[in-house]
Amino acid sequence: MRSKIGIIIGTAIFILILGCTYINQSNARKKDNNNSISNTTIQDTEIKQGEIVYRGKLPMPIENFIQVTSKFGYRESHGVVHSNHTGIDLCGSLGSSIMAVQDGEVTHAGKQGGYGNCVEIKHIDEQGKPFYSFYAHMRDNSLKVIKGQQVIKGQIIGTQGTTGNSTGDHLHFEIRTNSGSNKYAIDPAPYLFTEKEG
Repeated sequence: MRSKIGIIIGTAIFILILGCTYINQSNARKKDNNNSISNTTIQDTEIKQGEIVYRGKLPMPIENFIQVTSKFGYRESHGVVHSNHTGIDLCGSLGSSIMAVQDGEVTHAGKQGGYGNCVEIKHIDEQGKPFYSFYAHMRDNSLKVIKGQQVIKGQIIGTQGTTGNSTGDHLHFEIRTNSGSNKYAIDPAPYLFTEKEG
C-alpha cells in the first residue's frame, strides 16, 4: 500500500515538474518573439485574429505619461458626433516635455489651425520608407525646433499644452504614412504600447 502511494505521489510530482518546464519554455518563446519585431516597418499594422498586434517599438513622446485621454478613430469630440480622431491624446503632468520618437527632419513647426502649436517630423523606417510623427496642442512659445532642423530620438521639441481646439492640457500625437503623394494617419497606439490600453 505504501509503495502504491509513493508511486502515485512520485508520478504527480513528475507531472508538475513537466508542466512547469513547459510553461517556462512557452514564456521564453513569447519573450523572444516580442524582441524580434525590430525589422518590421512602421507601415505594417499587423492583424492577428482580428486584433492589432501591440508591439511598442516607439518611445513615449511625452514626459511623465499618466494616461490616454482619447483614442484613435471615431468619437464624439467638441459636441460633434462621429468625429474621426486622427491621433491619440496623451496626458502627462502639467508642463511635461514633448520629445521626438525617432531621429528625423522637422517638416513643420508652428501654428496649424485646430492643432494649435504643432511639430511634424519626417523619419525613415528600417526599409527606407518615410513616415511622419506629429505632435499638437503644445504650449505657446514652447517649440524648440524649426522647419528643416535635424532632431534625434528623445530630443525635446516643446511642452504639453492646450492650444488650438483643445479642452485641456495634453499632447495630440499622430503617426502618418504615405499613400502615393498623400499622407494619412494610422493608429499610433500599437507603436507606443506593448499591450492594448484600456
